[in-house]
Amino acid sequence: MLKRRSSLLLPVTSFLLLSSAACSSGAGSVQSPPAADSGKAAQPAAAPAAAPKITIYQNGGSNLGARPEGSTPDALSAMKKLYKDKLNIDADAIVPPQGADAAKQKLNLMLGSSENLDIFQGNWDDYASKGAILPLNDLLDKYGQDIKKAWSEDAWANMKDNKGNIWGIPRAVPTVAYPVWVRSDWMKKLNQPMPKTLDEFEKVMQAFKDNDPDGNGKADTIPLMTDLLGLRYAFTGGFVDGGYGNWLDPADNKIKPVELAPGYKDFVVKMADWYQKGFIYKEAFGKFDPMELLKTGRVGASSAWYSRVTIMWPQVQSNFPGADYDIVRNMTGPKGKIQTINAGSTSAVLITKKSKNPEAAMKFINYQYQDNPANAITAKFGANWKYTDAQKFNVQLLDKDVLYAGEYAVSLGLATETKYVIESPTGAKHANYLNKEILQLDTAKEPIDLNIVYNKDEMTKNIPNINDLTRLRDEETVKFITGARPIADWDKFIDQLNKAGLDKWIDEYTRQYKQLKK
Repeated sequence: MLKRRSSLLLPVTSFLLLSSAACSSGAGSVQSPPAADSGKAAQPAAAPAAAPKITIYQNGGSNLGARPEGSTPDALSAMKKLYKDKLNIDADAIVPPQGADAAKQKLNLMLGSSENLDIFQGNWDDYASKGAILPLNDLLDKYGQDIKKAWSEDAWANMKDNKGNIWGIPRAVPTVAYPVWVRSDWMKKLNQPMPKTLDEFEKVMQAFKDNDPDGNGKADTIPLMTDLLGLRYAFTGGFVDGGYGNWLDPADNKIKPVELAPGYKDFVVKMADWYQKGFIYKEAFGKFDPMELLKTGRVGASSAWYSRVTIMWPQVQSNFPGADYDIVRNMTGPKGKIQTINAGSTSAVLITKKSKNPEAAMKFINYQYQDNPANAITAKFGANWKYTDAQKFNVQLLDKDVLYAGEYAVSLGLATETKYVIESPTGAKHANYLNKEILQLDTAKEPIDLNIVYNKDEMTKNIPNINDLTRLRDEETVKFITGARPIADWDKFIDQLNKAGLDKWIDEYTRQYKQLKK
């Protein structure tokens, strides 16, 4: 397998000073060369062309978490002026309403109206079939050279349909996103070595459960915080050759779901055993707030999405001085590596079909990939940063007051975010994971169709009950793990899948896999 590889703004006057002094401060400016002396009389300068106007719907990747209401007017004006001066582009940014449903509803209304909209984020395959976005091949060739260089071949593969049309600018690549974290301070306290196998990890969880490592005098320690995806991506590889994902059955050369893969039942049996022993958080498969749970200081290990720990880490340590979470690396099970690579997604930065200035939109995005990462940092944090080590791209934020919320940030994902490290207690663990861990794909197993982008519309057409099958797979797996259904019913479960139309699922996935693999 190939190895692939919050915040603030100075006043407007400070922003302009920083832009002009960027070569020394690290904020990255473009300086024009001095005019040559031709000996001829100076000619009147031609009037600049009217600035093309673009509108960005900022529904991801910004700094709105630190300032949900959006930037102050002065802060936003300073950024607007920056892009007008640098690119002669008149850019506006729209802050979505809070709440995922409200934000999506506003986006759909904008897409269906005469209101100007050029750039937004979403899964390209959800919008291309509706005729809402533009293919980007020509725009990238003409105006997006820095974007093209920034992303890997795998990332671009996830942006293409089967005709080779590129529909979006990537946000995600294959990653290792469900690591196993453990409270290393508890392990030291209980004299537990870092586990190398699942059996050794069980001993660690048992020690957490039995010995009150948080010292609160209650038997309420949570050995493992997780959810269904966390269990699947973090541990299936220890039991299944291809990890968590579809597999190619050599008996008939067909793509089949992981539930039919040799060893998957053993994985479910092991997870059920852990749940029965009290190792897995009892509410893991219901609605719970992992951030609030981590704040309690009772969580001994986690296999949830990586940022649950990295983002909450500063508050955990603030509430519990001396607390620390470390990654359990290279742990193995009966079938080897326990982790599975997450496929890159179709999530992308998109340009609308109704854009009046798609060339300007592409130039705007491409600019943020230039001088990587300086322009990307400025798009997210405004003037409120400087390099403390320009060679390592270590970045310090300069002010505590969040005035600019990153509405103009459209250079998103690992191609830019792994290029710099924010030097702050709140960002160190998160940045370290992005820079050193998330792309270590050789630590995990690769599903056979990792880089295949299946056609959702064809899936829905040819597998009419695909949603019912997905729900059945998830719900029954949870029942087996929690003990609501006995493992003795496993063969009956497979029969349920077959009666629900699994043959159509297998035929369609196999057809598309063979077509797209060519």
